[in-house]
Amino acid sequence: MQITNIPIERNRRETTHHGSPDFPLAVYNSVMGRNVLGYTPLHWHEELQICLVTRGEICFHVQEQEILLPKGDGIYIGSGYLHTARPTSDPESSYICLNFLPALIGSFHGSAVEQKYLLPALSDPSLVFQTLRADVPWQKEILDLAAKSLPIYEEKPAAWELALTIDLSRMFLLLFENHRELPRAPRRSRSNVVVQRIISYVAQHYMEKITLGDLAREASYAQSECCRVFKKYTGESIFSYLRAYRLERSVYLLNGSGLSVSEIAYACGFSSTSYYIEHFRKQFCVTPLKYRQQNSEANSQYLYNFPEEPRISRAETEI
Repeated sequence: MQITNIPIERNRRETTHHGSPDFPLAVYNSVMGRNVLGYTPLHWHEELQICLVTRGEICFHVQEQEILLPKGDGIYIGSGYLHTARPTSDPESSYICLNFLPALIGSFHGSAVEQKYLLPALSDPSLVFQTLRADVPWQKEILDLAAKSLPIYEEKPAAWELALTIDLSRMFLLLFENHRELPRAPRRSRSNVVVQRIISYVAQHYMEKITLGDLAREASYAQSECCRVFKKYTGESIFSYLRAYRLERSVYLLNGSGLSVSEIAYACGFSSTSYYIEHFRKQFCVTPLKYRQQNSEANSQYLYNFPEEPRISRAETEI
């Protein structure tokens, strides 16, 4: 199971309902090349996440940190933190991903498990994320449990929910017992606020001309600092992020509107149709028209969460 086009709100919050209300956990086998953009775009979610790389090498970017993970290694990511994942070379690089709400291992609201262990761990800056290396015994145990979770989730044998809950609790126990031995992750900083303001501004104005001056005023930061902070925090430049965001938006319109390719180009803030087609082809290896022909109703369930139609503007867009 894989979500190839993650539904993301304008503040980059993922809106996928992982699992069900009575069992909020889902296990995915994510192949980078099957994602619409060829990677997992910048986003955050309330769920905790445990990943295990099963092919190639994947670069995760979490909380200003770049983490290269080869096959066999993995990562834990806490609730509410922006992150992204990209293959370093092989587009078919893949990872198993467990997404689950903290409440699943918290017993019940007000329980000793929640109060003494879960809530302190969620607020602990050393557990923003943790790399999981196969050559460290206790981390290897977590990775083995993650690998075991995929067939259980897919095949759903008797008492599969109980089996996965027990394994998740074991993973969390290992993290809780051993995390103080690991280097401290950075605390949330001013950078987080700056990046969130830039992301919010792009989401509201992507169809218009956007300059570095606009973003600097919005973030109350110098232009050079905006560029430096955004690159450090997300792993990509502001311009690359803006262009990718516009391409994401154009995919939604190609699949879900009757606008022409030229109208979509201007609706998404590209300065010309030729510029849009050039970068669309670079990203997806096909033209927008060919992509529309290949991806009609089949991908409608994975559209991005942009409910309203954009206003069409022919403003230039380059930063």
